[in-house]
Amino acid sequence: MYYLQDYFNKFGKEHLNELWNGKMACAFFNAARAMTNNEMTESLNCYTFSLITQGEMSLMNGSTTLSFSKNDIYTYYPGSLLHINDVSDDFEGISLMVDEQMAHSAQAFRNLLQASMIPLSKFGKSKISLTSDDASRVQTVMLLISEYISQSLPLKNEILEMLYSVFIDDLISIQAFEKARFAISKQTEEIFISFYALLQKNYIEQHHIGFYADALNITTTYLSRIVKSLSGRTVVECIDEMLAVEAVWLLKSTPLTVAQIADRLNFSTSAAFDKFFKRMRGCTPLSVRDY
Repeated sequence: MYYLQDYFNKFGKEHLNELWNGKMACAFFNAARAMTNNEMTESLNCYTFSLITQGEMSLMNGSTTLSFSKNDIYTYYPGSLLHINDVSDDFEGISLMVDEQMAHSAQAFRNLLQASMIPLSKFGKSKISLTSDDASRVQTVMLLISEYISQSLPLKNEILEMLYSVFIDDLISIQAFEKARFAISKQTEEIFISFYALLQKNYIEQHHIGFYADALNITTTYLSRIVKSLSGRTVVECIDEMLAVEAVWLLKSTPLTVAQIADRLNFSTSAAFDKFFKRMRGCTPLSVRDY
């Protein structure tokens, strides 16, 4: 997958301000930029919160079409299947992009769990609609983050970490996600967070639920129930989505053959990989390859 540093290296200041320690950046979009970013965001290993400030947009979230307009936010996390279909000519937006490694720091990931992944299952959407006042406040924090990223200050790291925490906590508060937070037991939350950290490190080599359940010292049934209740997806779906994203990235950014990619992703045969890819993407691996 692409990391945030790769994104910055490819698009630079055309889309982003300065990148902070490879961890966090703000991206500013118009209609043209939004459409050209589909290729990168399909394989982006970071968490993204995008606020629509003007115009309209439609995107595919898996097999579901969602429509967005001013003051709406859409969220992206590694492995999610979001693809922009269309934007209006006057479309503008701002995105806060946080590298997966920073997002997985202890408290930040717990906040992110509440702000992006919990809503997907509890509220059944990756779309958050804000009031004008809430959107204005959220945008102000995003712009402050953008401004501080570009500055050279003695306490820059501390300031940016604080602003990031403010952004996430405000988003949680706006949507009344605290109610969902207190409904989740500490043990359940810890198991899910541990599973997701394991998934990020092992999905290429380990395709079966048994590995993750054994690593967490719980049954496969218990792990399945926790992951489904918190993410809205099964363990297998989580693994498959990560593999599909990685496969697209390898096909588009490397000269590896389909057989080599199948082997790299730990599929038993090229035919098994081809069948998997067709199921996940609806086309053959070669059809998405960039020549």
